[in-house]
Amino acid sequence: MVRIFKKQDGKKELPHDGKVQLADASRRLGFEVGYHRHSEIGWVRDKLTQIYSFADQYDLRDFVKEHYNNGKEEGAKAKDRDTKSGLSRQVGSKVEPEAPPNFTIEKSKTDYADSNIKSGYNNADYESSGSSEMTRQPRLVDLPDNIERAKVVDRPSFLNGARHLTPKKK
Repeated sequence: MVRIFKKQDGKKELPHDGKVQLADASRRLGFEVGYHRHSEIGWVRDKLTQIYSFADQYDLRDFVKEHYNNGKEEGAKAKDRDTKSGLSRQVGSKVEPEAPPNFTIEKSKTDYADSNIKSGYNNADYESSGSSEMTRQPRLVDLPDNIERAKVVDRPSFLNGARHLTPKKK
């Protein structure tokens, strides 16, 4: 009867696959903290205490702590390597995109001087030989293709008032 109420002194044994998963989880958390330089408060502390509490059931706290610290060091080294090689975004640096080597600007063949529309702006319509006309973005001074006013937006004629029925003068 005493055996039922007596607490077992021995710790549980975790299978090999469980140890591998536990080590992988702690290493990934350490890598995340090391790479992104997270502080160990907030969500990191919650995850770490969750992993530690699970590891304490199997007496593997030192094992988890070792893998966490190794992952943290690996993350810090990977961040330094990526920063030095230019793979990581750097907040302070502005990288300007390079122009394609065969980029030429030509004067457009369309001439708005012959049209009846006078906008007051000089025509500066340029085309690049490397871009497609279909995907060209409109600019501030571009005129729309269809500039005629639709009949739908005209004022209705009955709002002009009554018309007198008089014959047309010829």
